[in-house]
Amino acid sequence: MIVVLTGAPGAGKGTQADMLAEKIGLKKLSTGDALRKHVKEGTDIGKIAGAIMERGELVPDDVLFKILKAELDGVKADQIVLLDGYPRNLSQAETLQTLKDRHPVKAAIHLDVDRSALISRLSGRRVCGSCGATYHVSTNPSKKEGICDKCGGELAQRKDDKPESVAVRLDVFEKTTRPILEFYGARGLYKQVKGEGLPSEIYERLSKLIKAI
Repeated sequence: MIVVLTGAPGAGKGTQADMLAEKIGLKKLSTGDALRKHVKEGTDIGKIAGAIMERGELVPDDVLFKILKAELDGVKADQIVLLDGYPRNLSQAETLQTLKDRHPVKAAIHLDVDRSALISRLSGRRVCGSCGATYHVSTNPSKKEGICDKCGGELAQRKDDKPESVAVRLDVFEKTTRPILEFYGARGLYKQVKGEGLPSEIYERLSKLIKAI
């Protein structure tokens, strides 16, 4: 079965998905990670997606779904799959329902975080250009300013993490995600969890909810 984990950029979906996968044995499935894997491995669908990305275009919904389905094909029907970052629009949510016989969505959990907190989280984020490790200037700084603890690479702020860009991203998220929440709400699947506090506190809220499903 599938548990959808939603939340605005900076809500902490990736962190919580990793913790849930490690501590209670869920199968974390990130479409972003799956996409990169298929491109790197040169699978048939990965070649198609890679060509699209090389042109600077967004990977369309039908290609993303094929990648998602390929990943789910290797998952047992009784295993809990935590979807991180999918669906991102109403069309994707509707298409996901076509897999309900084998992989039904049992809950859509939304990590709710105040907008001002999201802007603070994202604008303070710094990413290593070499290994991709993520830091935060106030809540999780590197030991040496501007240098990655893991590989010694240079840390930088992503262009879309600048405050003005973050505001636009949050507006887009709100516009595209609200219909998804309403979609699952109409089916009695929508759950909301407070996404503020220590990661361990948020994890406890999420794990308690998932174990009760």
